[in-house]
Amino acid sequence: RNVAASMLGILDNLERALDSAPEDSALKSGVELTLKGMREVYEKLGVTEINRLGEKFDPNLEGLGPGDISWRIYQDQRFYNRPPYKTWLGLYFAKGGKKSSYPGYYFHIEPSVNSFFLCAGIWREEKLIVKSVREDIMLNGAEFDRCANPGNGWHIDWDGALTRPAKGWPADGAYSKYFCLKHYLIMKPLKRDYLLRPNLAGRVVRDFKPATDFVQLLNRPVDFAMEEWM
Repeated sequence: RNVAASMLGILDNLERALDSAPEDSALKSGVELTLKGMREVYEKLGVTEINRLGEKFDPNLEGLGPGDISWRIYQDQRFYNRPPYKTWLGLYFAKGGKKSSYPGYYFHIEPSVNSFFLCAGIWREEKLIVKSVREDIMLNGAEFDRCANPGNGWHIDWDGALTRPAKGWPADGAYSKYFCLKHYLIMKPLKRDYLLRPNLAGRVVRDFKPATDFVQLLNRPVDFAMEEWM
């Protein structure tokens, strides 16, 4: 597992080298052969290229490489005679890559506390972006309400929400409850056996699809906020 993780950066660099190599050159052919060999090794290890699967449910993810995706396996190796104090895996991918301010998709696996879920949207973003999202809700409340409640096991994450709408936002509107949110996320809880059944990557793609309208809707106020920054 550790070797596979450490090789992702090399795989990303090879893909970039392939893009910039001259056509019909020995260099391009050599890089293609190396990439092919590495992908075959990953397939044998059961590792699937999530960025390719991502293109199937959200075109904004097209072109993301392994280096553009944030993923962590938390395991403290400092004390070899003790269990790790963090034992969870997180995978995050978004338009523009892991360092962008755009909404994205997150897959969380934490067996030690039986916590498994999919998540989509914006978490702990800049105040200007949260303000832009709220302004969009003011103008398009019904659309937001529809996209934030897509069914199929997805629900809004109200964790940490205010007890009343944030200061300066109306409390008597049809969608005022959404001004209580500090972050704009929807979640889909999963069970442990979800991870153990065949074709996990394919099922994750399928289950993220209902959340794509919500993510793409949030792209709009983020775009407005970006324009204001510029």
